[in-house]
Amino acid sequence: MHRLMYVMTLVAALFAASPQAGASDGPVGAVRPAAEDLSYSRFCQPQDLPGTWRLVKFDSPYQFKDPRAPYLLPHQLFHFAKGGGLKSAHSARPIEEAPHKVFARIPLVITYTFLRNGVVSVKAKGTAEAMETWQCITITQDRNDEDRRLAMKRGDIVMTLVGKHGQIIFMRQLRKGAA
Repeated sequence: MHRLMYVMTLVAALFAASPQAGASDGPVGAVRPAAEDLSYSRFCQPQDLPGTWRLVKFDSPYQFKDPRAPYLLPHQLFHFAKGGGLKSAHSARPIEEAPHKVFARIPLVITYTFLRNGVVSVKAKGTAEAMETWQCITITQDRNDEDRRLAMKRGDIVMTLVGKHGQIIFMRQLRKGAA
């Protein structure tokens, strides 16, 4: 079995096993994979996210059905601030302007917090209820899979949006700096 499919299946199993998984269901259960399952990845930790990230396009069976969803646009930037602020930019065309200039024009209306290592809650600034819950994995070793046209580099993160009932809704791979 391809290692990436194993990680995706592992992520799905983690959330399917938790009755509390979901965008607004609060903390996710404490199910953890065995250490040997994490040979080229680990759950994200709070120090992993701060910085500016670009979307890396990769094949995933998990895609939104709404064609207007910004997640489907091919060029995306994300800025995770150390203080918990989150800004994102999505475009049909390449984003060529310096990220700091792009983010200077975007108001801070979204925040993120870690519920625990590997689980990130995203919500509107000033609200208590989470809008989205993401499973987050940090890649610890370069990983290439020619069959799936996949190239993961050490330091990349893979974020998996999880629905109210533990279902995987969407996956994205992010890389710090240029992708």
